[in-house]
Amino acid sequence: MNPMRRQFLGDAPAAVTGDSKHKGLLQDDTSLPLPDDLTLLLSRTTFGARQQEVDHARAIGYANWVAEQLAYTSIDDSALENLLTAAFPTLAMSNRQLIENSLIEANRFQALGELRAATYARQLYSPRQLFEVMVEFWSNHFNIEHIDGPLREFKTVDDREVVRRHALGKFRDLLQASAKSVAMLYYLDNYTNVATGPNENYARELMELHTLGVDGGYTETDVKEVARILTGWSIDARLGNGTEISFVFRTLSHDMGAKRALDNEFPAGHSQDEGERLLDLLAAHPSTARFIARKLAMRFAGDAPASTLIDAMAATFMASDGDICEVLRTLFNSSEFRNSADQKLKRPSEFVASVLRATNATTTGNFYRPLTATLTTLGQVPYGWPAPNGYPDVMGYWISTTSVLSRWNFVFDLLEGRLAPQLRVDLAAMLGLAASPEAIVDQLATRLLRRPLADADRAQFVAVAASNSLARRALPSGLRLARARDVAALMLSSPYFQYR
Repeated sequence: MNPMRRQFLGDAPAAVTGDSKHKGLLQDDTSLPLPDDLTLLLSRTTFGARQQEVDHARAIGYANWVAEQLAYTSIDDSALENLLTAAFPTLAMSNRQLIENSLIEANRFQALGELRAATYARQLYSPRQLFEVMVEFWSNHFNIEHIDGPLREFKTVDDREVVRRHALGKFRDLLQASAKSVAMLYYLDNYTNVATGPNENYARELMELHTLGVDGGYTETDVKEVARILTGWSIDARLGNGTEISFVFRTLSHDMGAKRALDNEFPAGHSQDEGERLLDLLAAHPSTARFIARKLAMRFAGDAPASTLIDAMAATFMASDGDICEVLRTLFNSSEFRNSADQKLKRPSEFVASVLRATNATTTGNFYRPLTATLTTLGQVPYGWPAPNGYPDVMGYWISTTSVLSRWNFVFDLLEGRLAPQLRVDLAAMLGLAASPEAIVDQLATRLLRRPLADADRAQFVAVAASNSLARRALPSGLRLARARDVAALMLSSPYFQYR
């Protein structure tokens, strides 16, 4: 077993009591009974399935769930979006409106806070769960840190007009939109890329991180030539008279000479059109197909996905002109995906959202503030990664003694009601009529884990619930919720829940 997994499996139970009392619980994940295919699918395509989603998916079946989620526009999300629009006015603002709003001192961080809040709300409450998972995926792929300067404002429009508009469309359209995004032009400095002084920053990240991948076959000469092709791609930032802050092509800043990039000739005398041609070439490149396929496979099927799966997804990408839905359909219908249980660890954002969804936590008021504080501690605030490569998506990065204990503290504080008054869990409602230690364990496993427990692990959970009581006898009313809280916290901190 991977030593990092062993550390994860050993540390979580010990965190329950602050000592080694339960150190032996769940030491070896090779013995974990596997979830069924539908449970695995729901775990990977949602931020933690709510009970009504589980019931619906079981009623319509695996293939229909995939089809329904991919056809996301047919899922009514208007109630949530209307609430968000009313609560968070910056979500609908243009770049100019956002900047002008931020000039009022009291509104300086309004757009940043409202975008985070909307992100949490959509992950927690949107019925378009796969769409929201893909919004997070592409936000990470085309990463833009929005903490400093005008990016606090520009990222809101990028989220609305680039990522959310194209998250389940054609990769070509997503790439073109990203290249003209004011947020991306500013973040990677292409607005300073002019013929008399080329800036290669965006050109390099465009190929290394957005399309071909670091091993995609491009050269340093290609970087220089791509930068020349994209000279003049800039931002119209004039304020006043209602002028919008938007993409602009500056002819006088463009290198009009002949170029050669990626074994393609770009004749002299062309302008914005040669940049658009370049982006289309990159979107249709076999290296891009493989890079995107591998990254999607890593997101959904495991940190080291099988080459057969990557090959199949890349082939679909090429055959469908980069249709993201078709690539995902190939992924979810593959045997490699169905056999990938327990190969992905929930990153902090997924973990926190799935805990809140599994426990049916209620959120009120400015609930996003304690969530931001929690995710800051856990290391994954939305749009907070400082480098253009996005948050890591491998288990090893997220496992340490500190991170495991931080997850445990979040769970225990939430269940104790200490996290924040805006976030509450009704443990009694979750338990129903379960009163004995065995019944409590079985009820919580059904509600929280939705996968079978190994006999030895179930016995350990029952022992925690019983603690000097008889396993089949009802606990005193004053003790029932306290023991249930301990069991729920241990389950939510265990590999049974922490794996996606």
